[in-house]
Amino acid sequence: MIQTYFNKILQDVPQYNRFLKIKEIENILKTFRKSQIIKELIIGKTADNKPLRMYTFGKGKKTALIIGVPHSDEPLGSLVTIHLINWMANHPKAQFFEWRWLIIPILEQRGMTMNEGWFHNYSSLEKTAKFYYRESTEEQYEWTFPFEYQDYKWVHSRPESKAILEVIKNEKPDLLCNLHHSGFYNTYFYFSEDLPEAYLRLRKLSNSLKMPLSSSNPDVLFSKSFSPGFYKMYGLRDYIDFYQRYKPEKLFTIRRGACSDEWYLDRIGGFSFNCEVPLFSSSIKKDNNTSKIELKKLLKKSELTKTKNVQYCVDILKKIEPFFNSANYLLLNSVLKTIANTKMSLNYETTKIRSIEDRNATNFELFENNVMVHMENLIRLGQIWRIMKNIYDTEKNAKILKLLKQIDIKISKQIKKINLKAQFEPIPIQRLIKMQVGSILIITDILASKN
Repeated sequence: MIQTYFNKILQDVPQYNRFLKIKEIENILKTFRKSQIIKELIIGKTADNKPLRMYTFGKGKKTALIIGVPHSDEPLGSLVTIHLINWMANHPKAQFFEWRWLIIPILEQRGMTMNEGWFHNYSSLEKTAKFYYRESTEEQYEWTFPFEYQDYKWVHSRPESKAILEVIKNEKPDLLCNLHHSGFYNTYFYFSEDLPEAYLRLRKLSNSLKMPLSSSNPDVLFSKSFSPGFYKMYGLRDYIDFYQRYKPEKLFTIRRGACSDEWYLDRIGGFSFNCEVPLFSSSIKKDNNTSKIELKKLLKKSELTKTKNVQYCVDILKKIEPFFNSANYLLLNSVLKTIANTKMSLNYETTKIRSIEDRNATNFELFENNVMVHMENLIRLGQIWRIMKNIYDTEKNAKILKLLKQIDIKISKQIKKINLKAQFEPIPIQRLIKMQVGSILIITDILASKN
């Protein structure tokens, strides 16, 4: 890779003070149709029966499949992908970094639309909570690929999953990259295999952008660490193996398929990676050093906090149940499933806490159970608020209005609590784009040198 072009594509990332809505992204994509370099393909339909578009260009020996908005609440990938397409089309001397590119700017279109209420002010925790939406796990693109392992089988693929499956089968890309967010955690990576050549270069990139790498994995307990901030890609098979060994009762709660990376690696065997970037930073420590707080006491307090919040949400939902016909079905369905899953997981927490060894919590555990537990509670409150707001806009019911005002007060108190504990600050979108674009180009440069 010519370093000049690498520096140039990062320098040319536009400054954004907000995320763009789907219509705005689509208007930009329409301009690419005039290009003789870029080819637009319709590869399938979305969950709401809209065309799913992919853009192809470049003539390299290796092919990369880059997917934006793999989850409903992850709009950053739409900006990353349009920058990649636009810049390479306008800089032919860079020779597409000697790769062939397959780029899907917006995968989960329906869900992204549901999140657009916070795009114009992504720094606001209130807006984030009130307009946050993510499909339930069994309805997400990332967890509905066909899967069969031991006596478990999944065949209910989402339309977007079917479309990507066909692209992978037909194109057999050498690289798969889904552009994910890590929310409020530090940046971290998932790699399908150990790639030591990448770690120093990616750390240098993250340091230059003031985006520290996470020293712990915030997603799962069973992930293997290649190096601090770099973790082994995991899938449903790993969940099943882990549950069989440590939490057999949770095997009965599994309702999902394979993730895209898992299916791709099983069938094609290329290289897969994710660069998970946060939207917010905080000065609070999130490392593995020991805090002064006892872990068992911390977990019990966290469990109690979550239990009270879930019960409050359940009580509100019971009060507004007669008006469910006026609610947004997608949001209501997602919230009901999420709360049911949270209640189920809380049933296992008590048993888990009893078996925890007597020790002090790490700073990372403290962050998860003293900060993120309140953030999760805030998101639930915001979603309940939105359900009620949709109902009130239709029904104009005084009872609903009174509940809306009550939950608004509760949301404000929750935000104050979070700000006191963490003091989150939004990370400029330009830096986030640079982190993901730079990561893609570093990985493709390393893979290009391999047989």
